Amino acid sequence: MLPVKQDLFVAVLFISLLVTIMGLVVVSAVISYKKKQDAYLHQLKLMKEDYDKQLMWSQIEMQEEAFAHLGQELHDDIGQLLSSTKLLINVTQRSMPEIPDTLQIAEDTLSTAIQHLRALSKSFSRQWLDQFSLIENLKAEVERINSSRAIKVTFTHELMVLPLQAEPQIILFRIIQEAMQNCIKHARPQVIDISIRAADQQLILLIADDGSGFDKAGMSSIGMGIRNMQHRTSLLGGTIRWEVTTAGGTAVLITLPLE
Repeated sequence: MLPVKQDLFVAVLFISLLVTIMGLVVVSAVISYKKKQDAYLHQLKLMKEDYDKQLMWSQIEMQEEAFAHLGQELHDDIGQLLSSTKLLINVTQRSMPEIPDTLQIAEDTLSTAIQHLRALSKSFSRQWLDQFSLIENLKAEVERINSSRAIKVTFTHELMVLPLQAEPQIILFRIIQEAMQNCIKHARPQVIDISIRAADQQLILLIADDGSGFDKAGMSSIGMGIRNMQHRTSLLGGTIRWEVTTAGGTAVLITLPLE
């Protein structure tokens, strides 16, 4: 009887060991499959992000090409028409013994319009895009808006030159332009403050106004302008958010990595 019991014990032990090994093999296979699935999903995510970035870059390149063409048309067509009109006014002024104040005001206004048009067409040119400096062009944009005397824009910055290539600086400039246009169009502010600084390997940009503010709860129904700002910021690997200031206005905070 003893050998039979020993054989039974050995058989049970063997079966238990076999079941344990099979269980370990199954668990190992499940874990391996899960890791492969996670790796596959992660690769899909990276591919989608890369595709989205390439698509966004293509869209931006097409937009900048359109801007360059528009700038050339402004300079060659409308600019020439305004210059010809100014020349005719000057000819008329020389033939008059006394120049009326209204005509002089018209001539001054036309000169200002020509200057603004030249600055605007220059901001769309290919040469301007290839040698782009956010700081210098933002200063010019602020000066252009302030010349209207309808709104006051201030710009402060700690950096004289941003540690970014020309293309990211162009994208950031378009984001700032969109933010200011949204502010002027919807919030009707009197003052817009723009500041740029660097901290902890990040570029921090703030655009704040004293306008009527916005409905933060209604940000889900965003328009194309805000959506473009979000996409462009995401393309730069940064974040963007909207906050209500203590004065009731709107603050747009953009943070970009500087690696």
